[in-house]
Amino acid sequence: MKKFSLALLPALMLAAMTQTQAAEAFDPNGQYLLGDWNGKRTELAGKGVKFDANIAADAAYLANGGRDEGNAPTVASQFWLGSTLDMEKLAGWEGVTIRAAMSARQGQSTTVDDLQDRSAPQLANVQANYGRGNQKTRLSELSIEKNFKEQGVSVKVGRLGLGMDFNMMACDFQSTAFCAAQMGKWQGSMWMNTPVSQWGGLVKYQVTPEVFTQVGVYEYNPENALERHGWNLDTDNADGVTIPVEMVWQPKSFVNGLPGSYRVGGIYNTADDAKNQKDIANTIDAKNRTYGGWLAVEQQLTSTGSGRQGLHSFANFTWHDRTTTKVDNSQQLGVKYIGLFDSHPNDILGLAVNRIHVNDRVTNPVFNASAEYNVELNYSYNPTKWLMIRPNLQYVINPGSTNNVDDAFVLGLGTKIVF
Repeated sequence: MKKFSLALLPALMLAAMTQTQAAEAFDPNGQYLLGDWNGKRTELAGKGVKFDANIAADAAYLANGGRDEGNAPTVASQFWLGSTLDMEKLAGWEGVTIRAAMSARQGQSTTVDDLQDRSAPQLANVQANYGRGNQKTRLSELSIEKNFKEQGVSVKVGRLGLGMDFNMMACDFQSTAFCAAQMGKWQGSMWMNTPVSQWGGLVKYQVTPEVFTQVGVYEYNPENALERHGWNLDTDNADGVTIPVEMVWQPKSFVNGLPGSYRVGGIYNTADDAKNQKDIANTIDAKNRTYGGWLAVEQQLTSTGSGRQGLHSFANFTWHDRTTTKVDNSQQLGVKYIGLFDSHPNDILGLAVNRIHVNDRVTNPVFNASAEYNVELNYSYNPTKWLMIRPNLQYVINPGSTNNVDDAFVLGLGTKIVF
């Protein structure tokens, strides 16, 4: 498969614009960059066919400290193309939804691009769009879900990423330390977030209108993360399964009468091959099977203007098997103010800090500090519904949980365009 290039985007956009009236494209009041396709997009959505296409890019410049300060800025990007089919509307299949998505990543990382340089093996990445599957396209989702509404049960199977349903968090920051499912960052050899997908399924039970519980079973196959296997659907190298369990409480009125989300869960991996321990460089004992757990909280604290405007808080705590995992625990705390200015109700001012603790069983001399700390201050500016621009400042203390290099100060700029 040919490598996706950002240079193709103008051609793709031009081709798409031929399907829409010029007045609709780039409409500052519209929801999509390419408009409503002369009404066809809304018409298709009403019939059960929805499209999702966007591109996100993270630029970062290491202004001071770190591993390679003063070098040229780098950009990491991801193109996403997906669709959702409401089969109840399309074919009369009650409660059935089919989803498909592909992704393409490319670019470089300012802090973790050179994986052979162990002077500062950065744990968090200052560019969330850099990572697994870089430089390649891959199938990120192909699933079918059946919702048994009367019983309060839904079942989903197919090619999935664990973070799509478990340990979910909003992603309003550029650093991976504050973006999406944290379990996939610190226990990533077993837990593979999007864009990587694996065969799996889950069952969700709605206990009450505000409480549900879910359990999943996902193929554990280390080769799913390899670039050359982005479209490989076989299970030849599978080695056991990963089993996540989670209970979620989503009160509509809690602190100050405002909504929140509270998730507690755990995973157990049945792999009986020690090859998944290679990322620890044989510094701790290999052991069959592993486990981990998490507590994730999102709570709105104040409300002004529209219901969503106001101060929001979030936290994410993870714990990991000390025998098999380099990182044995992490803590993440942050606040976001949505709609600081009434004229920009969707803008977000964010501040967050996290701590990533390296297992004291790790004997590699590189890890001579107990933890890495990441701080990010950002402002997500939304001039339109289809464009987001996020300037940010990041500070990393003990990069890679080592004091071999100075703390890092990073200037960042994230962008996202919804087509």
